[in-house]
Amino acid sequence: MTAHESRPAVRSCVLHGVKRPVRRSRIVVVLAFAALSACGRQQEVATDTGPRMVQLVPVTQEGANELREFTGRVEQTSISPLAFEVSGRVVQIAVLDGGRVRKGQLIAQIDPEPYQLQVRRAEAQYNQLADDLKRKAVLHNENILSGGAFDQLKAAVDVAGVQRDLARRDLRNTRLIAPFDGRIARRTIETQQMVQAGAPVFNLENSERIEIGVELPQSIAESLPLNNTLHAEAWTPDRPDNVFPLVYREHSTQSTPTSSSYRLLFSVKQPTQLTLLPGMAMRVRIGATQAPTTNLALSVPIAALSVTPDGKHRLWRYDPGSNKVHAVPVDLREIRDNSAIVAGDLHVGDKVVGGGSQFVADGQAVRPLDENQ
Repeated sequence: MTAHESRPAVRSCVLHGVKRPVRRSRIVVVLAFAALSACGRQQEVATDTGPRMVQLVPVTQEGANELREFTGRVEQTSISPLAFEVSGRVVQIAVLDGGRVRKGQLIAQIDPEPYQLQVRRAEAQYNQLADDLKRKAVLHNENILSGGAFDQLKAAVDVAGVQRDLARRDLRNTRLIAPFDGRIARRTIETQQMVQAGAPVFNLENSERIEIGVELPQSIAESLPLNNTLHAEAWTPDRPDNVFPLVYREHSTQSTPTSSSYRLLFSVKQPTQLTLLPGMAMRVRIGATQAPTTNLALSVPIAALSVTPDGKHRLWRYDPGSNKVHAVPVDLREIRDNSAIVAGDLHVGDKVVGGGSQFVADGQAVRPLDENQ
């Protein structure tokens, strides 16, 4: 091996007229780094100069009478304790536990005989005083009886008449009558038992009206008129075709401690083809029957919303004249399924960037994915 062959392999590189030996491995690294840098610059130029492909979605109108669906539940129906207004011995129980009654139907009765006797005595006293008043009226007209004595007799007749009417009322109250249609939920008396006036002896469950409760989120509760103009209807999840109307009854004015929701209560007459029991799940559709307004909310897909560094929301509106997008600040009103209800300087039919809004900037040129948009 000659001295020339034992030397390491080198290449000559002329730099500013100076000839230097450069190792082959270092040349490979430098060339690779230069190639990557050149590729990155080419990609950066292509990104900065070419319009970005974006998907555009239209802005739609959300009507003021938009119906919303919620999950409701049949509340415990109202139960009214029933009691006799007079004391006595129970002689008849006409309806047992679980029995259904109609308004005006007899439920139970206590012994009426003592009260019949009181009526006879009160009527006798009244008739006696009334006849005496007729006789004394003749004497009063002939100035034989003084006016003061005659007026005193008239007052006694009035008092006797009141006593007679009270005795008749007590006799009627020996019969316990159903004040409304319902079902006997509980009975606490038996026949021949002595009961006191005012002591509850039956619990009557109101089966005529059913109450359905709904928990409304705060954003929706603030946008609905919580009064009789509220329109609602309900159905059971397994029978969606059997829809019946609801009537607004009341609402809570304070949110629940566990969530920012407000309780809304509706009432409904017991459906003829469906039995609603406490605790049953319901689907409730709610809408406001109010007059149209010009300040209607606008709807866009949730993906179209972007958040600014200060926590506010905005959309990127597309200008078809310049093929550029511009930021439009919006107020987020509500989230409904996959849509966002917003308000801002937008119009129905405007096109906004529907996705990837974090990759666009104000005034940036874009090109719709569908050129026919």
